[in-house]
Amino acid sequence: MTVGDLPPYTRFDIQHVADPSQRPTNAEYDRYLWLVELLKRARYDEAAVYRSLPFLVKGVFFSGVLVAANEALQAIADVVEVPDDERQTIADRADRGRRALDTQWDERLGLCMDYDLRAAAPVVTQTIGGFAPLVVGGLTPARQAALLATFDSPAFTGHPALRWPVPPSTSPDDPGFRSRSYWRGPTWPFMNWFLWWALTRAGETERASRLRQASLDQIASIGFAEYVEPFTGEPLGSMEQSWTAAVALDWLATGDEEAPRPGA
Repeated sequence: MTVGDLPPYTRFDIQHVADPSQRPTNAEYDRYLWLVELLKRARYDEAAVYRSLPFLVKGVFFSGVLVAANEALQAIADVVEVPDDERQTIADRADRGRRALDTQWDERLGLCMDYDLRAAAPVVTQTIGGFAPLVVGGLTPARQAALLATFDSPAFTGHPALRWPVPPSTSPDDPGFRSRSYWRGPTWPFMNWFLWWALTRAGETERASRLRQASLDQIASIGFAEYVEPFTGEPLGSMEQSWTAAVALDWLATGDEEAPRPGA
C-alpha cells in the first residue's frame, strides 16, 4: 500500500511500554493512519469505502464472532418473542457467515484464512484468527478434528519452547512471526478466553480445562498483562489491562464443566 501525505502525529501508544518493539512499527502506523485519512475523505460512507480504499480484507475471526453474536441475538429474540421475519433475518445472517467461513478453509494449514478483496485471494498466514470456525461451532467431525490437530501441533500450543501451552497470536512457523510485537506473536489472555469458550461449547472439555488452567497460571505468574512473550513469559503492553482482569474473573467464576451459552 502506498502512503500519501500524512499530517504530523504523535505515537501515544509507545509511551505506555518500556520497549517500542512491543508495538507496531512507524511504517505500520503510517499505513494505519493513512487508511484513517482515506476513510475521512470518503466520509465513512460504506459504498465509497468499498470503491476507494486500497486495503479491504475480510477478517475471519471477526466474522466468526459475528456469527456467535447473531446466535446470542437469536436467543434474545426467542425470549422477547420478536416476529418470525426478524428471527429469520438473524438466522440468515448467521448462515451467511458460516458459508463464507467455509469457503476460506485452507486444507494444508488446517486453518481458516482472511480474504483480500483487492487481490481477490486469501491472506495465507498462520494466525490465531484461523481458529474462527471453532468460535462459530457446529462443525463436522472432520473439520473440528483438523482444527484441533492444528491447535495441538507445534505450530501453536504444542510448540516445545512455549512458556505456557497457550496459542501465540501468530504461529512461530509463520514468516511474519515476531515474538514481542503487537499481534505478530505474543499470546493474549482474552483470545485464550475466546478459544476456551469455543472448546467448552464444542464438548472439548479436557482441552478447554487445560487452556483455562494454563491461562490462569500465566496470569498468576505475571499479573494482568495485555499480552505476553510466548517463549520467555515476559509481560508486554499495558501491565494493568482490564480485559485480562475480566477474563480472569470469568474463569474463576466458571467451573471447568460448565458449558457457556452462545454470547455468554
